[in-house]
Amino acid sequence: MKRIQLIRITPMVFAVLLLATWGCGSGPSLEASVGTPVDGDDHADDRGELCARHGLPVSECFICDPELRELGRLWCVEHDRYEDRCFVCHPELEDSERLWCSEHNLYEDECTLCHPEFRDAARPSAAVGDDLECQEHGVAEQECGICHPELAAALEPGSGLKIRFESARSADKAGVKTAKPVIASNLPDAVVLARATYDQNRFARVTPLAEGVVRQVVADVGQSVSRGDHLATLNSPEVARAKGDYLSARAEETLKLTLSTREQRLVAQRISAQQEYDQARAEHEIARNTTATARQQLLNFGLTERAISLVEQTGSASSALEILAPFSGIIVDRDVVLGEAAAPGKALFKIADLSSMWLELSIPEDELSLISVGQTLIATFDAQPRLEVTGRLTWVSSSVDDESRMVKGRAVIPNPDRLIRHGMFGQAHLRTESASNGLYVPASAVQHIDGSPFVFAPLADDLFELRRVALGGRGGAMVAIVAGLNPEDEIVVTHSFALKSEFLKSRLGAGCVDE
Repeated sequence: MKRIQLIRITPMVFAVLLLATWGCGSGPSLEASVGTPVDGDDHADDRGELCARHGLPVSECFICDPELRELGRLWCVEHDRYEDRCFVCHPELEDSERLWCSEHNLYEDECTLCHPEFRDAARPSAAVGDDLECQEHGVAEQECGICHPELAAALEPGSGLKIRFESARSADKAGVKTAKPVIASNLPDAVVLARATYDQNRFARVTPLAEGVVRQVVADVGQSVSRGDHLATLNSPEVARAKGDYLSARAEETLKLTLSTREQRLVAQRISAQQEYDQARAEHEIARNTTATARQQLLNFGLTERAISLVEQTGSASSALEILAPFSGIIVDRDVVLGEAAAPGKALFKIADLSSMWLELSIPEDELSLISVGQTLIATFDAQPRLEVTGRLTWVSSSVDDESRMVKGRAVIPNPDRLIRHGMFGQAHLRTESASNGLYVPASAVQHIDGSPFVFAPLADDLFELRRVALGGRGGAMVAIVAGLNPEDEIVVTHSFALKSEFLKSRLGAGCVDE
């Protein structure tokens, strides 16, 4: 743009200049005056690289670079000019007696880009705009969060911006509810969803250790059993073969022992050579090892010491294999019938010790700071409303579920009178020992914007304040507010996200509009 010489003009000339500058009615658009440097600007190349949009030195283009704008002076995003120079939003501010720089949307006497000599002088109308009112939302321009969301980043705890709905009923339609903060002494426990399951340290799937056919079933579901009780019997050729091998090994060991003893006596009488005795002793040792291996095979098939002794006494290599209870408990499942083929890995019975149960917990990831292994809890169940049992947290997962955003946990609880059943749903109440004195609000009342926490306080039916707060520790579903909130303040506790959405409308291009 050419440098304008300030000259003395007549009213007629002044009117012609105004028509040439503003056109018919409203202020000029920025796009009509941007582009390449104006001919005659001999100093453009001396000021560095030029802005491609506005033809200004990049180091001076405050239109593109917000950091070059005057501090504390609001910027109208919709019309690319200072708010106090946006006559579309604020027609009451227009001064028709002052020359207008259509290139930079400023008065000529304050455009330092066209008039560098003005840079050291104070802006003549610096105070203009400090008390601007947002015509669209009826609040001070400096407090309008919809038109100027960028102001939220500089807010300190306790300060805020105004958010106005389109109508007085908009908040009610969005389901917005308000409440006052609570103090720490009234803070409830953290409550997480829980599901009762069998204690896996006291649970067994009873499976045969050899292949066979079920010959007898002597136990059934719901029956109490003790360790070693007989549950079923299989006919197993493998077991019969193992018993025969064991009996043969024992007979061979007895024979080798007799031969070794005889050779030892003959050596002592100098009738037999020492070499023959050494060989007999070695053969006896081999036979003894073979017997031990055969005996171990029977143990591997599940035979008890008593059953092996009975094989030794009777010399019977029967194919019978008894299935025994591994510990005391209740048979909670049976999957076996007579004549069925059974094999290792197939569970014939399931036994559980119901004196204790596990609780599988679903912990929200934002409450992990309150949870620690070893923490006590009180479990309640929907199906047993009068039952409360105290347990202990034994494990918390190191991963978060991708879909539910929950963290798995586990607790062990007693099961008095076996009232707690596998699969029952309930709640685990964990006392929030980390809660400190202060104000607490529901975590859902706090909304984060650009990483900073805010709450919404009602000022009128259609007007709310976006207030910056400082957070403390959590207490279950509640979060502490350490600054920015008073005990008597009402805040939005339900559907606060509707207020956040209203605030963010301006970032989607729904701020001030040209009427």
